[in-house]
Amino acid sequence: MTPVSRLSRLASAALGAVLLAGGALLAPAAQAQPADYSQVEADPAIWHLSDADSDVYIFGTFHILPPSLSWQTDEIRALLASADTLYLEADVHSPEVQARMQQLVMQYGLNPAGVTLSSQLSDSANATLAELAPTIGFAPAMLEPMRPWLAQVALAVGQMQALGLDPNAGVETSLLALVEGSGTGMGYFETAEQQIGFLAGQPDDVQVRAFEQGLQDLAELPEMLDELVTDWATGDVDALETLLNESMRVEAPEAYEVLIVQRNANWIPQIAEIMDGEGTVFIAVGAAHLPGEDGVIHLLRNEGFTVTRQ
Repeated sequence: MTPVSRLSRLASAALGAVLLAGGALLAPAAQAQPADYSQVEADPAIWHLSDADSDVYIFGTFHILPPSLSWQTDEIRALLASADTLYLEADVHSPEVQARMQQLVMQYGLNPAGVTLSSQLSDSANATLAELAPTIGFAPAMLEPMRPWLAQVALAVGQMQALGLDPNAGVETSLLALVEGSGTGMGYFETAEQQIGFLAGQPDDVQVRAFEQGLQDLAELPEMLDELVTDWATGDVDALETLLNESMRVEAPEAYEVLIVQRNANWIPQIAEIMDGEGTVFIAVGAAHLPGEDGVIHLLRNEGFTVTRQ
């Protein structure tokens, strides 16, 4: 398995909030011709749990996708149409919340006065950044005001967009378009403030270490993204566990604990509460949160729920 960039893992696996609400702020202008995924026979993984009066479907999402990928299967459309409520990680799409997200990014994503990104990095990391940033549309000076977590997301999302992926083609945006005007209720597991806090709240030395280590692997991102998009689209959850989580557990344990483990654990009682209610609910959260021993599916089974793949 090709080594996976920590930059790309943290951006693509962790938070739809920054990818979607912050994307317009952070994206470079130039885009490459996107790869053609029109021939991929998509069948993303969907999980189901039920009791006498509840049906809950859990769908692992990809926050930013190539527009040519046709992932909306008849099954996904039918299940979503049957749902009384759609649950997402957080409300980051409404105009009011997007405006708030921009404020939060500015509040928690910028360095204190007199502190620059380069002043926190080693000489070798600065040299690598000066070489790599312009290749994806960033002058290093554009990143100087940013704290390492925000610069990290900026580079990863910028690289993905430069490679032709589009937040507007992402799963959450598409699902919201499908339910618009249908009367489907909305639910959320987290707030926008919490999602920013998961990244911004990491200690500075952890942020710097993750940023510097991720820079070394940024060149791997194009190959990794192609594999990641294909594995997600075809429902290969074991490959997703390896690509999104396995290396992160070893190489960035602090980030993995905050971004994956703790959040997954926080969602389990909320899903249990949904099951205590009635009706049909469609849950859509980042695909990295579902597989593996720390994943939502395994944790639900540990709580006694029978969870089956559709």
